Amino acid sequence: MVLALALSAIVIAAGWLLWGRGSARHGPPPLAEDVATTEAPAAPPPVPVRDAKRPPAPAPPEHEHVAADGIGFMPQRDGDPIPPGAHPHPITPQHQRIFAENRVAFALDDATDAKDVAVMKKLLAQYRRDFPEDQWQLQGGYAVIIDCLEHPGPESRRAAERWLDQNNGSTVKRSVLRNCLEPSQP
Repeated sequence: MVLALALSAIVIAAGWLLWGRGSARHGPPPLAEDVATTEAPAAPPPVPVRDAKRPPAPAPPEHEHVAADGIGFMPQRDGDPIPPGAHPHPITPQHQRIFAENRVAFALDDATDAKDVAVMKKLLAQYRRDFPEDQWQLQGGYAVIIDCLEHPGPESRRAAERWLDQNNGSTVKRSVLRNCLEPSQP
């Protein structure tokens, strides 16, 4: 009985697919050439009418930054005209500095994962030179990790514990735990 129901459902579905969709009453879809010849050409966009009360918007200065898609950014001052579809903000020197700091920090993290002490020392020196403010408390954390990797033992472990107690907000905390306090896996 179940087999008969399943077989009749398959036959009905096949019939619907074969005869219901491709029947002559619907016909094939029109070709693009047929549509183009039967439709009227699109009207050109309306020319904006200049309001006599308001002066035209100033042309953007030559030095204005434009995104890769050719669209400008939001104005830096309130009251300036906003270009249509404007991007939120341009990439400023401050953004470039953040990106550079992230690149060095990520490279330090990668070198730590590889336990490449020589590269870690080089990158830490670069980080100290380029980002002396060390807002993320990375310098001391990576220095502790380097010490743990170069000189494993109770002294470097105690130094790591002290650093962890004093730098609770650092993003390097897990890496210090993993490289200095957790037992190493073979």
